[in-house]
Amino acid sequence: MPLLEVQNVTVSFDGFKALTDLSFSVSKGSIRMLIGPNGAGKSTLLDTVIGKVRPASGQVRYQGQVISGLSEHKIVQLGICRKFQAPGVLDALSVRDNLRMAVRRDKGWLANFRSRLSAAEEARVDEVLDLTGLKARSNFPALQLAHGEKQWLEIGMVVASDPQLLLLDEPTAGMTAQETAQTAALIRGLAGRHTILVIDHDMTFVELLGAPVSVLHQGQLFREGNLDEIRADPDVMEIYLGRPKDMEVAGKEGHAQA
Repeated sequence: MPLLEVQNVTVSFDGFKALTDLSFSVSKGSIRMLIGPNGAGKSTLLDTVIGKVRPASGQVRYQGQVISGLSEHKIVQLGICRKFQAPGVLDALSVRDNLRMAVRRDKGWLANFRSRLSAAEEARVDEVLDLTGLKARSNFPALQLAHGEKQWLEIGMVVASDPQLLLLDEPTAGMTAQETAQTAALIRGLAGRHTILVIDHDMTFVELLGAPVSVLHQGQLFREGNLDEIRADPDVMEIYLGRPKDMEVAGKEGHAQA
């Protein structure tokens, strides 16, 4: 049984169909890349999985349970957590304290001031600091982190809450090539213990991640395969480049004749 199943989901906004009869699934412990041109429906799909948007038809199933229609809070409790494109860390807190807030089992606001973490929770914070490469900066205010480090901290905060399914929305946005490579290594290290669905536009990052790719176009599943198969597909290139295939062929023939 797949961990996540999207079954014939349609999402409409004032008559515009952002998703149309979309179906796909993600296996437990795997990484899946979700790509597509702007407006393809990628973020809408994540919004639907996490309960921010409710489908007009179809359903989302998690571990065999229908979750479309549940509140965002209930869906998070089931073990699904989303990281948005912009880091949402608390700049005034240290790196460690940001992770402490994420790992705390009692999520009540006052709990952050009333009690210490358990030994197991503190150990989990240390584990995530090692995982993200931020241990040397654990006592620094998050404000002092570089952009890439803030992204890693937020990924760490998502991981610290120990969800089964991680939804990562453009985790490499604004990163240098080195930071992108480190992010790919970080996410690969999470597979197995976690299932990860990633949106990103950076083909270098997609290549480094080495995960199966699902292509969305106009709210529908357009293609699936490994990156080499996706790159070799002329229909995928057409939707990304916006050029009809017959125009490309004609251009090549004209160039050859010249």
